[in-house]
Amino acid sequence: MENLFWLVFVGIFLFFSYRIFKYKGLKGAIFGAEIVNTVGEVQGKGQGPVSLALKVHSLKPETTSQSLVGIELVAKSIASYEMMPITLSASEAQQLISLLERAINERNV
Repeated sequence: MENLFWLVFVGIFLFFSYRIFKYKGLKGAIFGAEIVNTVGEVQGKGQGPVSLALKVHSLKPETTSQSLVGIELVAKSIASYEMMPITLSASEAQQLISLLERAINERNV
């Protein structure tokens, strides 16, 4: 039973090591695609000691010729760091742009 634990542990380690090598870095492994370029970053309004940032990456897809966009949501505080990756196709990114433009143009009464 103890050997099974170590076998699973080593298997997971090898899987993530392979992905880090394949996608040329930890973030690429998390997105599941190679990061070609970090386009930019927008600082968000955090609450209290938490700072928020939204980073936009251009991703190189593995199999398709369609462009991919990586959005990295980062929340940092004194004792923690949290990163959430979101991978969008070109059409999904266009839909997000449309939603953001609608939110900007809406007027709350």
